[in-house]
Amino acid sequence: MKKDLKLVVVLLIIALQSAAQLPLIPYPAHVGIKDGSFQFSNKSKLLYDSPLLKSMADASATSWSATSALQIESLGYKNSTIENSVLLSLNQPFNLELGMEGYKLDIQPTFVVLRANTPAGIRYGLQTIGQLLDATTDAKISCATIVDFPRFSYRGMHLDVSRHFMPISLVYKLIDELERHKMNVFHWHLVDDQGWRIEIKKYPKLTEVGAWREDKSDKHWNDRSLSKAGAKTTYGGFYTQEEVSSLVAYAAERNITVIPEIEMPAHVMSVLAAYPELSCTGENLGVPPGGVWPITHIYCAGKEETFNFLEDVLLEVLDLFPSTYIHIGGDEADKTEWKKCDKCQQRIKDEGLKDEHELQSYFIHRIEALLNDHGRRLIGWDEILEGGLAPNATVMSWRGEEGGIAAAKMGHDVIMTPGTHCYFDHYQGDPSLEPLAIGGYTPLSKVYNYEPVPEELTAEESRFVLGAQANHWTEYMPVPEQVEYMAFPRLAALSEVLWSPRSARNWEQFTSRLPLQLKRYEQRGLNVAKSAYQVAIMPEIPQSGKFLKVQLITEMPNTIIRFTTDGTDPKANSPQYEKPFIVDKTTTVKATSFVDGKSVTGPRVQTFYLHKGFNSSILLTNEPNKQYTSGGAASLVNGIRGSINHNDKNWLGFAGKNLEAQIDLGELKDIHQITIDALHNEGAWIFAPTEAKIEISTDGKSFKTIKKVEIESPDNELIRDIVQITADFPQEAVRYIKISVRNYGLCPKGHPGEGKDAWLFVSEIVVE
Repeated sequence: MKKDLKLVVVLLIIALQSAAQLPLIPYPAHVGIKDGSFQFSNKSKLLYDSPLLKSMADASATSWSATSALQIESLGYKNSTIENSVLLSLNQPFNLELGMEGYKLDIQPTFVVLRANTPAGIRYGLQTIGQLLDATTDAKISCATIVDFPRFSYRGMHLDVSRHFMPISLVYKLIDELERHKMNVFHWHLVDDQGWRIEIKKYPKLTEVGAWREDKSDKHWNDRSLSKAGAKTTYGGFYTQEEVSSLVAYAAERNITVIPEIEMPAHVMSVLAAYPELSCTGENLGVPPGGVWPITHIYCAGKEETFNFLEDVLLEVLDLFPSTYIHIGGDEADKTEWKKCDKCQQRIKDEGLKDEHELQSYFIHRIEALLNDHGRRLIGWDEILEGGLAPNATVMSWRGEEGGIAAAKMGHDVIMTPGTHCYFDHYQGDPSLEPLAIGGYTPLSKVYNYEPVPEELTAEESRFVLGAQANHWTEYMPVPEQVEYMAFPRLAALSEVLWSPRSARNWEQFTSRLPLQLKRYEQRGLNVAKSAYQVAIMPEIPQSGKFLKVQLITEMPNTIIRFTTDGTDPKANSPQYEKPFIVDKTTTVKATSFVDGKSVTGPRVQTFYLHKGFNSSILLTNEPNKQYTSGGAASLVNGIRGSINHNDKNWLGFAGKNLEAQIDLGELKDIHQITIDALHNEGAWIFAPTEAKIEISTDGKSFKTIKKVEIESPDNELIRDIVQITADFPQEAVRYIKISVRNYGLCPKGHPGEGKDAWLFVSEIVVE
């Protein structure tokens, strides 16, 4: 019996040790936690055995001294004692397990030894020690053996500085954060339609003209018309070559490669405002102050001048960026002008090309040959697959994973950056509580659960997946604080995806380490999103009945949630959520997470409308598009009205089709009003309907029209709006209701989708 009890105790201790987590993000590959701790003191020294490590040792000693309020000295190691010290040592010979970026950290009660094959590995180990140190209040860190190395060789972050120019100070700040997250690539999107951001000495008008645009910040990004000739172009900026060189060198010291992106053949209206002769038409449309779609004003592929210009530009870029990769974009090039251009058509004929897609491939091939001649490699968005992939090109897969899968199967290297998981311009929480974003929904948990290697790839094909990257497109990030908000803490989640072994990733353990990480961010002055603390209000509707069950959850486990149902905001003394509760009448639920007695975010608000049509039987004549089915027909009578965000899962979307619905109330009910919610969002090709008709019946056979409503589209200034279609009528006893809502038809003249099917989006049908 005693032996059995002893075995149980031993097993429990082992289980507790395996569950124990050091306060580290990203989490190391292998961790062995031991008894005891190492105590930093004023006698502690940071020793290094190679001059290659001096600068990082000096910087770490300064940082640790500030963190611990101690005086830690950095010294060269000369085979003296390492008692009460941290020793940094480069391996002799090379340790194959650690590779080029790994390290081994041995924390003993009386000393700490950090070994690596390269300065990069030492640098990452220093970050680990730094995280352990800033997690303690007494300058004491737990004894452990850590053997750590990255899962992927490419761990990147992208920043678009064209849509909104960002100060160089932000870029330095991000480089520092990338180092702390053990990321090793900064992808600098320097060129796009809305601004050219890098000095090119041979072509000064690129920055004199192309870096500046008219300021139309008072309008929505997609509602900014092209500027007229003579408009004041005061909004913008650019980086000098000296600034670029200094930044690139600073990043290199921190094992971060800076990859420039010089867009082509599209996204270059800023170039064509400076040098319009490089387009097919020679037309100068200026630098756009906002969104442009479709992107037809692009480089002319039939003119040799275009390639001469690009060669000159790229040669200056190569002098500034020693990176192996040069990103050339290659995305979203509308070939309309190429089809009409005599020179482009002659190029197609002369080169024996089949069509404009192959002309783009020819364009990319020429640029790749130039880069290869200078010892560089081309990387581009997955559109570079169209018409045939250049021989040595690497594909950055953004339109889902399909392009990356195709490229890997062809034997090409791939960087995964699908919009579904890696576009950090998407909302990360409830849009009503978040700053305006481009759309989509990519919460922290979705980022953390991303797997960069698709199941469709074999083990051999999988080796072509080099890693992944977080993309920050800045249409809706006009200032550095907004970039920080969208990046953090999602970058922490992606860093663990890319660094830690897949088997070591655990969402619950990650979120247990996250609160400390958020404090680290705040201490460093970052504007951090707390969206993971937002409460999700989750209704469960029974198959029948006029009630629903409400569950409250957050992404952060074990968070205290307080809620109200009387319309007031939750306070520290409001009821604490413990289990799902019943709602059986129209009710507004408000819920907020609390930490240390204080609300973390604004309250999540959801009104449930338990109207007379709630949870009734409903049939649709036309099925919604599979992209926007929400909960199917039942979502039109589930008591939840859609928000301004068409991706909130409360809208049914019909492309080129009408809504035709029939509701069975189950019995005769006296009703006097019916309201239908429709959406208008021109940027998403969603238009308010033109007409609605409402019919009623007592038997489901003979119907009477009670209302026909002609609908006017919202004012063009309100390009996103919810349109409520309301029919009031004298009270009648009704069982069946027919609703017909007519789609706008084709997108109107002048709209980017001109002549194509408009979307009809419909949400709750409220019966009173």
